[in-house]
Amino acid sequence: MTQQSMPNMAELYEAAVAQTRKFVAGVKSDQLGTQTPCAEWNVQKLLEHINDATNYLTGFMGGSKPDIAAGQSALAAYDAVTHAALALVKAPGAMEKKGPGPMGGETTGAQFTGLIFGDNLLHGWDVAKATGQDTAMDPRLVDACASMIEPTIEGGRSRGAFGPAVQPPPDASAQDKFLGMTGRKA
Repeated sequence: MTQQSMPNMAELYEAAVAQTRKFVAGVKSDQLGTQTPCAEWNVQKLLEHINDATNYLTGFMGGSKPDIAAGQSALAAYDAVTHAALALVKAPGAMEKKGPGPMGGETTGAQFTGLIFGDNLLHGWDVAKATGQDTAMDPRLVDACASMIEPTIEGGRSRGAFGPAVQPPPDASAQDKFLGMTGRKA
């Protein structure tokens, strides 16, 4: 993907945060122990993972991890970490910033934001699915994330980031095909 065709990662991330926020807001306190499509995580642990990944982006961008008060709601914690990250990724020069990436090697702010965009989008769906919410995602976000993940999906699968591909029916929606590519069954 050339620099000119590169999507605006800050805008995509912000849209994914807005969508995932709705899913997080829909979680009831008695659902925090519910198993998610991610075999190793219940809803609480998955929300913690989303926040930890977001805090890693905040640190990469030069910010500080926001304080999360004991007993703070899942939504308040999500809002705190995403607001901190969004302020940094939207700052001038943030996408060009360079530093060590989470998989080793040097990465840019745009690449790191893209990684957290995908993490947020997919795990937002996992939260919605686990808690019985409407799992429809913004098709624009699905298309952007699918095009970013597809070239590296097998490497991600070998690192355990994605499960085995799930083959959806031939007439499946773009969302269901995307989910299948990442090892999720719609």
